[in-house]
Amino acid sequence: MRGSVRAFLAVLLLGLFPVFVVALGVVGVVAGIVAGGRGGIYLAIVSFGLMVALGFALFQALRTRLEPPRGPKLTRQEQPALWQLVDELAARAQTRPPDEITLVPEINAAVREDAGGLGLRAGRRYMMIGLPLLAGLNVSELRSVLAHELGHYGGGHTRMLAISYRGAETLSRTLSRLDSGPARWVLNVYAGLYRVISQSARRTQELQADAYSVAAAGQRTAIDALRKIATMDLFWQRYGDLFLELASRAKRTPDILLGFRHYLDHPAQQRTMAEVEPRILDAEPSSLFDSHPTIRRRIAAIQALPDNPAPPDTRPAWSIILDPARVLPAAEAALYIKGDLGPRSSWADVVRAGAAEATMGNAVALAQAARDSGAAPSGTLGEILQAVGRGETPRVLGPLLRDDVDVNQAGEAVQRAMTDLLGDVVVAALISQGRARHELDWGRPYRIIGPAGELSKADLIGPAVANPALVPQLMGMLNQLGVPLDFVRDPDPAEVARQAQANGRPQLSGVAPAVTAFKANWDAFITNAGLLLIPLKTGALAGQNLAGAMGQAGQAQRKRITELLANGPDGLFGRPDARWVLAQHIVGGDRKKFMTGGGKLVLQFADGTKTDVRTEVDEVYEVLTEFQDSLPQQARQPVPR
Repeated sequence: MRGSVRAFLAVLLLGLFPVFVVALGVVGVVAGIVAGGRGGIYLAIVSFGLMVALGFALFQALRTRLEPPRGPKLTRQEQPALWQLVDELAARAQTRPPDEITLVPEINAAVREDAGGLGLRAGRRYMMIGLPLLAGLNVSELRSVLAHELGHYGGGHTRMLAISYRGAETLSRTLSRLDSGPARWVLNVYAGLYRVISQSARRTQELQADAYSVAAAGQRTAIDALRKIATMDLFWQRYGDLFLELASRAKRTPDILLGFRHYLDHPAQQRTMAEVEPRILDAEPSSLFDSHPTIRRRIAAIQALPDNPAPPDTRPAWSIILDPARVLPAAEAALYIKGDLGPRSSWADVVRAGAAEATMGNAVALAQAARDSGAAPSGTLGEILQAVGRGETPRVLGPLLRDDVDVNQAGEAVQRAMTDLLGDVVVAALISQGRARHELDWGRPYRIIGPAGELSKADLIGPAVANPALVPQLMGMLNQLGVPLDFVRDPDPAEVARQAQANGRPQLSGVAPAVTAFKANWDAFITNAGLLLIPLKTGALAGQNLAGAMGQAGQAQRKRITELLANGPDGLFGRPDARWVLAQHIVGGDRKKFMTGGGKLVLQFADGTKTDVRTEVDEVYEVLTEFQDSLPQQARQPVPR
């Protein structure tokens, strides 16, 4: 079946959707009236409710306008070179260019249209360009990607394909306004059928859009861009874990895109990319509901197209941005940095300061764990080494491990952890003397330079941790390096004060909306201190029930919870009408799941009283049981009957 035929069927389903809504209700009502009796009345009521719920949701979806993408805007006046490229590619595709170009944080590029009338009426167009693409692609590859996106609306596509591409959004928005119940079940079936047909058309459209990439940039460039984007998400995440975390610790602002480019260009990443790319492409799922063909299928289709080779422009894609030294840092700040991270610094300074901060933090953690365990009461390096020599590594690390970890069965992991932490104590001692530093290395992300050159924690510390008999030899080596065995890193007093203040405030971990307890209705907020109950006013509950009749109870509920959270923890916890159920007062409990949905917790208090916390929703019941499971063991014992 050709893409245009599938698109025609999708558009037909789309156009029949309002007819389907009315017909479903009318047929059900008439059938109920004809049948008569209690069953007929019930059928008529349910059918009418379905028609109202679907019609109301459809009406809202048609009235709702898509929110413009959020992010820095690249205007024609400020970025003439980029817009010249986009205009040229739009002309090639015989379509009008976007009205806005916005930078977004994701590794993606997309074109969106705020189409009205079930997607049948054209609207304002938006182009989104993922900021990481400007570092991960070259100019030619960015050209290929943008040509593909504009090809979605190109003259080579039939009007029906374009309509089916836009119309799916309307059904999705209609479905999103229904939370549960018969109306959502019926619409799910209809939307599922539409998705199977329309997604097939969209997969065809993706292949057609790839033809625009080839025409604009050539086969080789189009394929390279697809391969790079397929793996870029993985490397962006690793880059964040390894390098951006150091910037946060250093409290300094680096050039994020510049660093990502250096990271990708390093031989270590190039080797890893070559190894993981085939596995990523082979692992790509494929189903009837996918909007995109697999990358391998797209590459095969591209290779079958007539080639249009163009001279490659291997400059970083950000080269097309005017004044990148100003524009890109501003975009990075808007998309990735919350608040004031700190002064702008080179990556070498960021890594040196951030890695040192992380090292000092690990040294503090090991010293505190050693004290808490009793294996090394003073927490000094020498005492910790003596404990390791006695074979007490699991004991020393015990306070740092989760309660469910058996240190005796996690032998290798415990050894690796002790090697790394002990190594950090040694490096922290040398840094305190000004005799060690961390140097930027885009492959790992740093090297440790000590008094005698590069220092390897694994080579220096690992043998003694694996074989405690070698601890005296290690202590001799540390003496030769000038590492004081009486070194101990204590926490910064200001940080201790900050943690104490934070620990004094309850930490919110979950929400259980619309529960019943103490003969009243509440929104329950789960914290480490207990349950915080906020009264649910009768009007709010009635409004939720009315929304529930329309299949939209979840939206009303989410709006109410969002408003409660808008004032922050202090505003929530400080409400004068709130009621606390403190965990320290709970001495016993029980639970029961209802067959009709939801369930109840029975909480018994130290003063001998008890209360039920009830809900009719399974998801809320699960939240409540997770709270009960987090209580001390004695508070989870069954209530005596």
